[in-house]
Amino acid sequence: MKRAFEEPETEQVPKQKSKKKIYIVIGIVLLLVAVAGGGYYNYVQRQDLDAMPVDSATAVDGFENADPKDLEEADGWSSIDDYTHWNNAIFTIPEYDNIPLRYRRGITKIFMGNGYLEPSGDKPIYKFTRIKDRAKSVFCYGNFTDRHDADNWNKEMAFLVEKNDYQSSAIWIISAKGDILFWKEYSSELPLINSFKKGQKIFMDEMKLVPAPTDGIIVKNKNSKYALIYNKGTKTFDTYYQYSDREIKEATATEEVPYVEELEDITIDSAQTNTGNNE
Repeated sequence: MKRAFEEPETEQVPKQKSKKKIYIVIGIVLLLVAVAGGGYYNYVQRQDLDAMPVDSATAVDGFENADPKDLEEADGWSSIDDYTHWNNAIFTIPEYDNIPLRYRRGITKIFMGNGYLEPSGDKPIYKFTRIKDRAKSVFCYGNFTDRHDADNWNKEMAFLVEKNDYQSSAIWIISAKGDILFWKEYSSELPLINSFKKGQKIFMDEMKLVPAPTDGIIVKNKNSKYALIYNKGTKTFDTYYQYSDREIKEATATEEVPYVEELEDITIDSAQTNTGNNE
């Protein structure tokens, strides 16, 4: 009886082990199916992404560091394709590389719209200087129109371009989205520009320093200097002459100087007359 009782026990062990093996195999199969399914799902997602239309800006080299808003569309901007096509023809030296893309697109549209890139007939052509020392002083930024919503992204930009006669130039002021705010030609002048902040002392209506009502632009020629200030009433920029130290000294000199000179002349004439009489 004892042997008959023990034999069934020895037969039950293999059955339990076989069940465990089956469960393990099933678990492995399910795991492989899950992994394969996940891989297929990721593959399908990648295929869908590849099939989606890609913004042309993201497909062009050199835009990795651009502000995402600069890659959008605006009426005052050229297309990304046009900008890419004309970039090297407009911004010819490395000194212009740090100009943000939004302004570069605005400048590109201005150049295209005014025929600067494809001259025809006697129409004047303008371009950025290729002189490195000058290049750093032909563009500047500021809140020139004193906007309440101004921030680092939507500041205005002023830039100078030189005429193809190599003697004259023009200044443009544009918004961050390329809207043209001001244009002026400087005949027979090649000035430099820089910006100043609201509140900085400048000359306006008289020979007296007063706080600037807005950010502004200094236009400096060889023998003169002007400030461009936005006029909120006329919606344009007014020009104010900036006096030099020499001009201020001459204007504030007392009346005694010409009087002394006059006395000296009289003294000389008297001496000559007296000498003649003695002879």
